[in-house]
Amino acid sequence: MTGKWELVGKEGDWKRTVDMVGMDGFIWSVEANGSLYKTDPATGNYTEVGEKGSFQRLKLIEGMDHMLWTVEGDTLYKTDTATGKWERSGEGGGWARTIDMVGMNGILYSVEPDGSLWKTDKSGNDTLIDKGGFKGVTHLTAMGGKLYTIENGTLYQTDPSTLKWEQVGGDGDFANISAMEGTDTFIWMIDKAGNLYRVDKTGAKTKLGDSYGETTILTTLNGKLWTVEGGNLYKTS
Repeated sequence: MTGKWELVGKEGDWKRTVDMVGMDGFIWSVEANGSLYKTDPATGNYTEVGEKGSFQRLKLIEGMDHMLWTVEGDTLYKTDTATGKWERSGEGGGWARTIDMVGMNGILYSVEPDGSLWKTDKSGNDTLIDKGGFKGVTHLTAMGGKLYTIENGTLYQTDPSTLKWEQVGGDGDFANISAMEGTDTFIWMIDKAGNLYRVDKTGAKTKLGDSYGETTILTTLNGKLWTVEGGNLYKTS
């Protein structure tokens, strides 16, 4: 990874995008009017998927096992990317307080402001696995089979099967992080000053760029970082 970036597609194409996720060779994004799009990362060409406006209340989106998982209002939904058809996952409700979520090994993990950690299977069955242990959490992602959280500016690693956790890096080292996205071997992080870092499992930060100040949304796909800045889609290699 060099931090080299390039524009993908046309300028301004992404100015209405509210969130996106990379999965199965495409970037899946939702616009402010609630419409879902599928973008070819090689060309930036995009096509609408499903009914216009289906995702108007979107809060969070995650890709897992060929399905899109979204939190809209207080409910979790799953969407078939082939057709854009969506259905409620589980009984509905219960997701209004969710801060962040990540999919790993067929399970969705999510955190709430009271520090609770939940796991949800693909049938929508929710299980509380830790009550209050994640207080102060602002970000959640996964790397190498472990969960990573930023809590009050400090990075922690948690094994979801045992709940054994450890601090990664120094106290407050990650206080200025505005977005993060995990891969199998490292985490991309962007801070409020617009710096891009690659962070390994020891918490060591490698600065790769400093021009990401306008980044509002990021995802990973095909080993690259994809960001939306100023209404444009960029690829960082």
